[in-house]
Amino acid sequence: MSIEPILAAIPTMDAKKRATVRANAEAKLGHPSSGGDARRVIDALDARVELEANALSKHVSQLPVARRVIEAFTHLPMSETEHRITQVLIDNPGLSSEGLSQKLGWGAQSWHMHFGEMCKNREARLWPADNAAVRNAAFFSGILAEWSEDGGWKMKPDVAEAFSALGLKAKRLGPR
Repeated sequence: MSIEPILAAIPTMDAKKRATVRANAEAKLGHPSSGGDARRVIDALDARVELEANALSKHVSQLPVARRVIEAFTHLPMSETEHRITQVLIDNPGLSSEGLSQKLGWGAQSWHMHFGEMCKNREARLWPADNAAVRNAAFFSGILAEWSEDGGWKMKPDVAEAFSALGLKAKRLGPR
């Protein structure tokens, strides 16, 4: 059986179909009769992923920061938890991770973990995370928010502008 139709179809496959094709190819890697074809399919899938990642990177690198944020959160809309962790930061600039967690009724630095994961999940449409100053790992929360030396978080200005355009604005407290 020829694998040419599979190779030709890879650019039009959605993520689910590509995952199925990859799983089938990986299962055949050890078989002497189909291992070479399986390797070609996997290599073609990898090449397509790289091509699409490069195209996406080029596309977003040409956008202003606020537009990147809008595009990232339009492509992958916020979950209810992500909405809550973003809103609590917008409403409480300057609080620590613990303080933001407490505002949500959570313990420890739960806010930081969830916020960092939200940023990580959209990193490809935003921009790469810088390395953390205190550990050798990416500082995902720093993609969208700033950490001050006095121990508080605030949304980056261009990011706050984008979230405002998406409907997330600071809630007014007290009389107008």
